[in-house]
Amino acid sequence: MAEALAGNDALAARGPCAITVGAFDGVHLGHQAILRATAQEARARGVVGAALTFHPHPSAGREDTGFRYLVSLGDRVRLLGLYGMDVVRVMAFTPETAAIDAERYVRDTLVGRLSARCVVVGPTHRFGRGGAGDVALLETLGAELGMSVRVVEPTLHDGEAVSSSRIRNAITEGDVAAACEMLGRPATVEGLVVKGFARGRRLGFPTANLLVPDDRVAPAPGVYAGLARVGESVYPAGIHIGPVPTYGSEEPSVEAHLVGFDGDLMGTHLVLGFLRRIREIERFAREDALVARIRADIRQVRDEVARTRFGLD
Repeated sequence: MAEALAGNDALAARGPCAITVGAFDGVHLGHQAILRATAQEARARGVVGAALTFHPHPSAGREDTGFRYLVSLGDRVRLLGLYGMDVVRVMAFTPETAAIDAERYVRDTLVGRLSARCVVVGPTHRFGRGGAGDVALLETLGAELGMSVRVVEPTLHDGEAVSSSRIRNAITEGDVAAACEMLGRPATVEGLVVKGFARGRRLGFPTANLLVPDDRVAPAPGVYAGLARVGESVYPAGIHIGPVPTYGSEEPSVEAHLVGFDGDLMGTHLVLGFLRRIREIERFAREDALVARIRADIRQVRDEVARTRFGLD
């Protein structure tokens, strides 16, 4: 597990390191390639492998973006460690941070405070006030300051670079299968299980109703095949997102039926992973028609989970 440093400790020198820098929202396949390269550089030099990430996300404070996170900060730190980092440094992204001059950032922060011997980034990496710094500036200053620079080419999906924004768009459009391919694992939402209307239980298919934080990306309305993690156990899950028109409810909800689970989830923390959208929201005239459709949905869920190569990291 990576050592996580935040607040005043985030920029405290802990000896020389090979470091990568970025928001890393989602820790997708492109990020993972950069993390592998950072770990390689660290091993080659006998130094610590480190990631410097920012929170809140640089786009989160801009009202025009409607920004939503792919993963929580805690999961981001966990995943950065899972993919090879010894130390994860979380730097607060504030107006003061955004105003730091690009050259000063390299001299004072990367080399001066973090003792970076190598920095690993993608070819479009920008830094410093107004995004003025680029790879060319890193290489120029690195040659002067004794810091090497390794550039990792983008990871492609369907001919385009994998990016957090592409993944967000795929999820909000309901294309969670494409999001899986770019993340290397299911897109997730998580939250507290809260009291619902118990309609599913009455029909023989109890559901967990999830209270999802407002700052997380959620898939488009629909019914999805996915996975649910309860503690250390993972179950196939049929997941409903959106209104419930059969019962006249237009209020959106997130609820999941965990296939094979028998127990009380009220008040527990639940993680849902989305594998594929299996249908749109429908209104049924009779409950027996709804029950028949749910049975068919669960068969699709079982089939999708049986053939998927993805799991919940």
